[in-house]
Amino acid sequence: MTDHCTQSPFAVTAPDALWRYALAIYADPATASACLDLQDRADADVCELLWLGWLDQLGLVTTPSVCEVLAPVRAHQIRQTYPLRARRRALKPLARPGSPLDDWRERLKRAELMAERQALEQLQALTRRAAGVRPWRATDGDLHSRLGRHLGGPLDDALAGSLAILAVGLRALHAPDDV
Repeated sequence: MTDHCTQSPFAVTAPDALWRYALAIYADPATASACLDLQDRADADVCELLWLGWLDQLGLVTTPSVCEVLAPVRAHQIRQTYPLRARRRALKPLARPGSPLDDWRERLKRAELMAERQALEQLQALTRRAAGVRPWRATDGDLHSRLGRHLGGPLDDALAGSLAILAVGLRALHAPDDV
């Protein structure tokens, strides 16, 4: 990492850097929509995709040991985030605005966001420890190709389009010092 990136609000040592990066990414509706499409139709973990974009901002990439390193984060997502999301989504067609069921759904949504924030905190901690990451090299390819490799398997045209939108959105976000 360079001295320049340590001054960024998204720097690895900045408190909640990955969370703030994720919020900034989700501020763009096209990028947020692409994330949700990849989550829903390709079973992608959006927290991991955002982490890969953040690593790109830091000049880092994952190592071959990343799957092993991600095991605790993935276990957290399976135990906490995914069940909350499933319950929240199941209530969506049943919850009328302002109803007690709608209030319950909103509480589940907040809990789901808290679980995702915890996953992002775990990913940032891994990065701080340099677990499963290393500096980028030209042979690593661009962000788009790294995201595609992370997702594995071929993507249909629509998912490939969502991946392209995501890659552009992730690269478009720069810390104020980078502009």
